[in-house]
Amino acid sequence: MSDRIPTYRKHKASGQAVVTLPDGLRGRKDILLGKYGTVESRREYARVIGEWEAAGRRLPRTTHADITINELILSFWPHAQQHYRHADGTPTGEQKDWKLSLRPLREWYGTKPAKDFGPLCLKALREKLVNQPIVRRIKFTDSETGKGKWQEKVIRVGLARGVVNQRIGRIKRLFRWGVENELVPASVWHALKAVSGLERGRSAARETEPVEPIALQWVKATLPHLTPTVADMVQLQLLTGARSGEICTVRACDIDMQGKVWLYRPTIHKTAHLNKKRIIAIGPRGQEIICRRLKPNLQAYLFSPAESVAEKRERDRQRRKTKLFPCEKKRVEGKFRRKPKCIAGEQYSAATYAIAVRRAIEKANRERKGIQPIPHWHPQQLRHTKATEIRRAAGLDAARAVLGHTSPVVTEVYAELDIATATEVMARIG
Repeated sequence: MSDRIPTYRKHKASGQAVVTLPDGLRGRKDILLGKYGTVESRREYARVIGEWEAAGRRLPRTTHADITINELILSFWPHAQQHYRHADGTPTGEQKDWKLSLRPLREWYGTKPAKDFGPLCLKALREKLVNQPIVRRIKFTDSETGKGKWQEKVIRVGLARGVVNQRIGRIKRLFRWGVENELVPASVWHALKAVSGLERGRSAARETEPVEPIALQWVKATLPHLTPTVADMVQLQLLTGARSGEICTVRACDIDMQGKVWLYRPTIHKTAHLNKKRIIAIGPRGQEIICRRLKPNLQAYLFSPAESVAEKRERDRQRRKTKLFPCEKKRVEGKFRRKPKCIAGEQYSAATYAIAVRRAIEKANRERKGIQPIPHWHPQQLRHTKATEIRRAAGLDAARAVLGHTSPVVTEVYAELDIATATEVMARIG
């Protein structure tokens, strides 16, 4: 959408002042303002432009009968793009979650008038999410041809209860925004608020287990199968208790290296939009990892997927037992390069970081024949492991300070109770 403000101009046919305003739905409308050149018409122009700006650069509707849910979503999306973004303008993960939440609404009820969307429609949509099959594309080797093929496999049925409640909550907020901007009758939003969230154990939705710390033995068993870049990320997160996203965005320019303990201040973090500061303390062992990854460009991310791919290729090249073909030698020497299907970027995301760990666990379990397999774990569990360790050693307040929580109640979710201590106490006095 253009940032240009529609101009005040003369309507030749009537001699009045006129301004042409886009309606936000790929249309436009002429608004007559009164006699051209008068103070009153200039004042009317300022009022019309002000209302148009306040409505998100859309014309206020006098009736709700003609707006469909597709049009409501189309009108809402510029607001979502502006609202859900970081300070540097990059989109937050909430934008992707909004797309996933609005997709089934658009598929089922896109052409339905927004004023006719009621609680029963919302509950039907919720049942769709509860019973929706979750599909993952997996690669397998064809026994006849010996070539790899991709196949879609249903790994589970239905979204988790918490995810269903989150997506239904976003749909309610969509209609609240529609009421706020006079696109939807207020009665629609009030009716949708009557639909309560699914409760634990009282619905058909799939329940998930709470995130628990991961034992250090499984982390150590996974490290040899990670690339050096991802292995350093895992170890640094385990030492600092930082969030996955904070580890992915480490840059030298964000670290204060004065003093025995370095202070890392991420520019993008979970509570940045609340104007809260996040400071992560890095001790001597974490500093060794940082020093290994320092680059001449202080703005560059220390952990790069491109470097990780290069490390993997070099490791595979060293393990190779057969000789290189001439065309392969040219590729290694940089004389000939095939156009890759996917180019590794310069920054990990929390999702790609977790995928790298998951693939390493799968690779390790294929090699652990006759040995207990490594249970699946994800990087966020490292934060829980560190929180439990700090709480055991220094108390809940210390864990709260390291994890960056405002309230100790939140820290209790991360720091598991020390069962060994409780068992020892009850053995003496119980």
